[in-house]
Amino acid sequence: MPEGVMEEEARRVIDAAREQGVQLRVIGGLAVKLRCPSAEHRAISRTYGDLDLVGYRRQRPQTHQVMESLGYVPNWRFNTLQGHRRLLFERAETGHALDIFLDVFVMCHQLNFAGRLELDEYTVPLADLLLSKLQIVELNEKDVKDIYALVQDHGFGLGDDPEEIDIGFITKLCGSDWGWYRTVTWNIDKVLALAEDYLDEGEARERVVSRLHYLGQAIEEAPKSLKWKGRARLGQRVRWYDIPEEIEHS
Repeated sequence: MPEGVMEEEARRVIDAAREQGVQLRVIGGLAVKLRCPSAEHRAISRTYGDLDLVGYRRQRPQTHQVMESLGYVPNWRFNTLQGHRRLLFERAETGHALDIFLDVFVMCHQLNFAGRLELDEYTVPLADLLLSKLQIVELNEKDVKDIYALVQDHGFGLGDDPEEIDIGFITKLCGSDWGWYRTVTWNIDKVLALAEDYLDEGEARERVVSRLHYLGQAIEEAPKSLKWKGRARLGQRVRWYDIPEEIEHS
């Protein structure tokens, strides 16, 4: 789609849903672009595919109504079989797909959005957005660029400022679930090692590196649950993540 059209479409969908009392928020690379001016920088700019959203399962019938009123055609077969967790739609005139995760964003790990969609206007909260990238075991270049953009443009805070990344939310999750901890800290090390390849030397790179080190240290120092400690004994001998499924929108 032409530059800027995806962002306009995302806002159109969310505004229409809001008018009907339906909570929808953008997740994925487009959400990063909506929140991060540096996503336009030549070093970390990227292309964007389909529109990914998160909604609430309890609002599934209303979500269907909103999407159809906006000209989206539901994938009836998929939605009948998988609609308790995920909905697929397609816009006939443009051909682009829309994917709505309900309550939980499932990839290598599960990110639960219960009670969190109301915290921001158009996207999922910044902490959730960063976790949605840091939980990917096999990071690709787009994921790496999104992580850099998020950390470059947003510092860490205590959850009272929507323009800061809630570090307490991240450390609590990683302190209660060893699998999350292992993948997130693993990926922090990966993107730190790649910083020189993607970010020009200077203030921006220093800011990103400093903030990632701070995040890694905060995760290490955070209290760990008994469940975390029990799973840590098994370590990497047992796979700690899921393998994401590929879904054909057609």
